[in-house]
Amino acid sequence: MSVNLKKLFSEREGNAEIQSEITSESIMPDAVNTNSSINPVAIVADVAKHVEKAAELKQGKSISAMDLLNRRIENIPCLVDPFLQKVGLACIAGSSDTGKSSLLRYLCMCIVSGETDFLGFNIQAKHKRAIYVSTEDDETAIAYLLNKQNRDMQVEPSMTQELRFIFDTDNLLQTLDKLLSESPADIVCIDAFTDLYGRSMNESNQVRTFLNEYSQLAQKHQCLIMFLHHCGKRTEDGEPSKHNLLGSQAIEAKMRLVMELRNDITDTDLKHLCIVKGNYLPAEYKKESYQLRFTENMTFVNTGVRVPFENLAKIDDAGLKKYEMIKMYQEQGYSLRDIAEKVGFKNHSSVSRLLKVYENCVGASLVQDAPKSTDTAQHQETGEKLPF
Repeated sequence: MSVNLKKLFSEREGNAEIQSEITSESIMPDAVNTNSSINPVAIVADVAKHVEKAAELKQGKSISAMDLLNRRIENIPCLVDPFLQKVGLACIAGSSDTGKSSLLRYLCMCIVSGETDFLGFNIQAKHKRAIYVSTEDDETAIAYLLNKQNRDMQVEPSMTQELRFIFDTDNLLQTLDKLLSESPADIVCIDAFTDLYGRSMNESNQVRTFLNEYSQLAQKHQCLIMFLHHCGKRTEDGEPSKHNLLGSQAIEAKMRLVMELRNDITDTDLKHLCIVKGNYLPAEYKKESYQLRFTENMTFVNTGVRVPFENLAKIDDAGLKKYEMIKMYQEQGYSLRDIAEKVGFKNHSSVSRLLKVYENCVGASLVQDAPKSTDTAQHQETGEKLPF
C-alpha cells in the first residue's frame, strides 16, 4: 500500500508552506519500517507531529539549538557572494551625486538579465527578478537612465522584463507584499529611505518600528531589501564610517550590511565603494575601499585597486605625519613597496595615492622627487576582484 505523504498532509491541513517542509526523510522511523508493512495510522500521527512543530515555528515560538545545528549551515547564503546576503536588510549610503542610484540600477539589471557576476563577484540569484522603488525619478527619467546604462551593458529589452519599477509609494508595504506573493524577487531596492520614512530621523524607536516592517517582509518572502540613504554633509571630509549615515544610529544597527559610496578626492571618474559594516564579514573587508571607475554611461568598472579609508579623508594631522614618514623613507632610498609595509599600507599604490592627495590639496609639488613609476602604479589595474 503506497501513501503520498504530501497529499495526505495537504488534505489534513491545507497549508502549502508547511507542506513543503515535510519529506519522507523527516517521518519518524517507527512510522515507516522497511522490515514490515507501512502503517498509515502511524504515518498520519507522525505527520501531525511535524505539522504541529512547523506551526509552532510559524507562530514565533522557540527553536532548539540542536535543530539549528542540524541544519549544517557553514556560510551565510548570498545574492552576490560573499557580501550581499540573500535575505534581510542592507543599505548603501553616500553624499549627493556619488552614483548611488546608478549602482543600484546597474545591480538590478545584472540580476534580471542573467549576468553571472557583478563587478567581478558571483551572482547567485534564484528568481532573476528585482523590484525598484523610485521616489526621486519618474518614468521618463528612469527610461532615459536605463537606456543610457544599456549602451554599455547591451542587454536585449526582453531580458529585463523581470525588473519592475514602483513610482506610487502609497501603501508600499502592501504593494510589495502583493507583488512578491505573485512573483518572488531576489532584491527590492528602495530609493530613497528619507522619502518613505517621513518621521523624525533621530527617534530610534520610530526608526526601528519602520524598519522592522520591512525586515519582516524580507523574511516572509526570503529576499533582500536594500535601502538607499544619505550621509551627513559634515562627514564628507572624514573617513568612511557607518556613523556617517543621516539620522538615528538605529538605521545602521538594523542593517546587516552598510556600504558607503563616495567620490575620489583627485579623480572625478573614480568612486570608492566602502564596506563600513558587515555583520558576517571579517575586518579585512572593512578597512579599504574598492575603487570603481564610473563610465560616461553610468555603469561601473572594477579597477582592482583598494585604498585605505584614511586616504579618502581630506588632509589632517595624522595624514601629514604619514606623508612625512613616506618622504623620509624615500630619502633613505626605500622602494614604494617597502615604504608601504613600514607605514602600514597594503600596497605601494596607496603610498602613491597619499602623495598625490597631498600634492593636490596643499598645492605644492610634494611628489616631484618620487619615482617615475609612482603615477603608473597608482592607476594600474591589478586584476584583483571586487568582493561585492
